[in-house]
Amino acid sequence: MKEDCAVVFLAGGQSSRMGSPKAWLEFEGRPLLQHLVERMLRHFPEAVVVGAPGQELPETPATVVRDDVPGEGPVRGMAAGLRAVTRPLAFITSCDAPFLDPGVARYLANVCACYDVAVPEWEGRLNPLHAVYRSTVQPLLERNLAEGRRRPVHLFEQVRTCTVPEAELQALDPEGRTFMNVNSPEDYARAARLWPQWARQGRGKERG
Repeated sequence: MKEDCAVVFLAGGQSSRMGSPKAWLEFEGRPLLQHLVERMLRHFPEAVVVGAPGQELPETPATVVRDDVPGEGPVRGMAAGLRAVTRPLAFITSCDAPFLDPGVARYLANVCACYDVAVPEWEGRLNPLHAVYRSTVQPLLERNLAEGRRRPVHLFEQVRTCTVPEAELQALDPEGRTFMNVNSPEDYARAARLWPQWARQGRGKERG
């Protein structure tokens, strides 16, 4: 199923809590977005990065598209990414998850074979920016935006959605590191401390 699944990175956020663009956060001397795109392209056939108009982004092997309607949140970026992909499924994520696990993404893609959305649950919360979407839901996202419904959960109520429980995901990522976002300087400092050991273990490279 991974051959039918693209990866979409949403990079157009304001990064207000971080104070600097999260796509450019440095890990091992390179921007985080470069690490993420290259890691996922070892396991998936296509990557798309959605940026804001005029936003400077690190150079990656991904296709870059622009979210040309500011202020509508991640759903606008999701719609832009799904419009750009050439595969029937897309794993949609943010650009600030350093420990993104391709194995988790592949598992969700396999689940989504029978659904329109496969969204993981971790620590009692849904993770819509770490989920797999069928590209055919793109018009629904556009319609929801036009009607002022700007939360991903509105889509979940309209289509065949599978909530993947934490217990299933723990077999792949017991600590849930793949769901760790870097939203603040404190988060970045913690991720930077964890990164060397995680990288030495080869996590995210050979699995999936």
